[in-house]
Order: sequence, then structure tokens, then C-alpha cells
Amino acid sequence: MTVNVNNAFVGTPHIDGGVFFRAPVGTELPTDALSALDPLFLDHGAVGEDGLTVAQTRDNTDIKMFGGKTFINVQTNYDETITITLLEDDLVAVLKTSFGDANVITTPATATHGVQKTIYHTADPLPISSFVVEAISGKKTKRYVVENGQVVTVGEVKDVHNNVTSRTLTIKTYAPTSVELKGGNVVEYRDDGVLTP
Repeated sequence: MTVNVNNAFVGTPHIDGGVFFRAPVGTELPTDALSALDPLFLDHGAVGEDGLTVAQTRDNTDIKMFGGKTFINVQTNYDETITITLLEDDLVAVLKTSFGDANVITTPATATHGVQKTIYHTADPLPISSFVVEAISGKKTKRYVVENGQVVTVGEVKDVHNNVTSRTLTIKTYAPTSVELKGGNVVEYRDDGVLTP
């Protein structure tokens, strides 16, 4: 087999910067890499230079037989997570995803004060939501769709003079309820951008 550099994928954001989106469960999900997202999927702005990480974990164990040899290996667990760092810490979508929709209160600007935000840091579990994560590589597009996912970790946050305040989120994915997703915690759609003449 010959080497073909055209098979490489070097992830970058879309020209408009849109990479990470969240919507309430039940929002219409995209079924390909290019179709427009439902407006309920809110853009979370700029993403850190490490891009996004999609991690599959398969735990397994050996079943031994008499004599000590392995008879078969069985899978005992499957998990998939997405990790991403969000850089626009003053964006309401970022705050609601990090703290919960009900825990971020916004008051419009008036003649005496600007837009005000009150954020309640509570122990409440963050809601199960739907997520879309996208990247491009030249003409190619890659889109990850999660029907049921939940932010389970928000990384340490630093306010410091030589960097932006950022939030690193880990989203745990769960099995979908939609039959069309064929049991995929994450469904990945790709389009190579090469059109037929």
C-alpha cells in the first residue's frame, strides 16, 4: 500500500470558530457532517490549542480455565468521554454548561450598570444534554454527535494576569435512546469535501 498524505486529518476549527455545541436532550440531531445545526445547539466559542479529545475505555478480564491458561477475554465495561477546554469564560453558554442552566442568572444592562451575571456554585449534578463537536481539515469535515452526555468534570480554574480564564470540561457519554444511532454513545460523521463532477 502506498502512503497518501491526502488521508491525513489535521483538526482545525471552522472559519467561524464553531467547535463545541450543547442543546437540551430531545433537540433534533444532525445526521451527517454538513447539515445546519438546530438553533438550540449553542456555540461555546473559542477552544484551547489542545483541541478536543475523544477517549474510549474498554475494561476487560481474562477468564481462566483449569491449568491457568486463558480461555477467553471478556469485556466488562465500555466508556467514552470527550474533553475540551473553553476559552470564552464570559459567554453565558460556557457558564451554563459548567454550572447548570438554573445556576446562571443574567441581568440586562441599564443606565447604571452593565450586564450582570450571578453564578451559583452548587453540588447539583449537571444535566444530561446533547452535544455536537466539530473540526475541519481543509475540505474535510468531522462531526461528533452525542445524544446523551453529561459534564462530569470541570477542571481547575485560574484567574491570572498572563492567561485567559478557561474551563476544561470532561463529558461522559451514555447510550442513545434513538434507534437510528445504533447504540453509539458517540456517532462520528465525516465528509471528505470531494464532489463528483
